[in-house]
Amino acid sequence: MDPKVILMPVYSRGNEIERLRGALSLARHFNAHLKVIFAQSKPSDLLGTELFALSATVREQVTSIMDGDANQNRGELRENFEQLCNENHVVVSVKPEDGLPTASWYEINGARSELVAVHGRVSDLIVIPHSKSGDATATFEEAILHTGRPVFLVPRGMREIEITKALIGWDGGLECTKAVRQALPFLKRASGVIIGARTDTPSDRPTARDAADYLAYHGVSAEIQLLDEKAASTGAALLNLATGQSCDLLVTGAYAHTRLRHRLLGGVTSHMLKHAEIPVLMAH
Repeated sequence: MDPKVILMPVYSRGNEIERLRGALSLARHFNAHLKVIFAQSKPSDLLGTELFALSATVREQVTSIMDGDANQNRGELRENFEQLCNENHVVVSVKPEDGLPTASWYEINGARSELVAVHGRVSDLIVIPHSKSGDATATFEEAILHTGRPVFLVPRGMREIEITKALIGWDGGLECTKAVRQALPFLKRASGVIIGARTDTPSDRPTARDAADYLAYHGVSAEIQLLDEKAASTGAALLNLATGQSCDLLVTGAYAHTRLRHRLLGGVTSHMLKHAEIPVLMAH
């Protein structure tokens, strides 16, 4: 089933709003609804106990200034959002429009990660831009671990998303197989699909050939290619293959091991967050 509700959180000035272009192109691609949540924290949440160390008069002045800045920020972002929708031929509406992509804007107080954990569960796909540091943000982790929905990780500068050739990073694990199933709407539209796999798939897991047979029943023809065993890591091998085959989408499981192990020893998820220059659809 095609995604019909796509969620994307925004929270700041600058080029944050520009990253909506990629999400809007997804909405056009599937004639879907893009739900944009602007997460705005209260001044008391931002300053914490430091705010209450001030006198009542100073505290009121500080919160008034911060509220004014926040209101201006919201207004500017909302105007930019509506302009982008118009430029990208997406209808601004909170209700479905037959045969047309739509988008809506919501301003909600709270932490972005917490809002994504709630609203992501009533979405089909969650769009998260790469972080500047390349590390896993709280928003990404809440989305991938606590919503049961796939996350579409997009490079920060990507404005238009067009999927022509997809690479599946296959290991036969639960996370990987879930990602493949949730990526079917993309895979069916791709002109080519490659399954990248290692030679040492455990005997208690489905093989790359099993994956190709499964996809064939869904009308997707996929070829199998072995990953370079000499690459520094599985993540590096996948990205090398994606580059060599001119793929513009990578599908993979996320956090097949614990988050702590990923942070200490690295893993495919960590490698994608730091180095992927194409969209990555992940599931856990």
